[in-house]
Amino acid sequence: MTNGTRSFWVGSAMFTVGALIGSGVGLLYAPQSGARTRRQLQLLATDASEKAGQLVEDAKHAVKQAIDDTRKIAEQGFEPRRVVGRHS
Repeated sequence: MTNGTRSFWVGSAMFTVGALIGSGVGLLYAPQSGARTRRQLQLLATDASEKAGQLVEDAKHAVKQAIDDTRKIAEQGFEPRRVVGRHS
């Protein structure tokens, strides 16, 4: 996995966690009944679980693609490239 891809996943995960924490804190301090707050927290947790599952599936796909690409390169073998230019 390249640094750019890794940074994307780390950033996405951090954003998701931050959004969930912020939403949870907002719900806890909202002026409404406890039953309604608990219901909203349950829906939020369900939604977070589904999003986390999707992130995991996306990560699995990205890793599988990277492995397949690496395997193709390895199967082709290493061929040194000739340098075109001045001769010493």
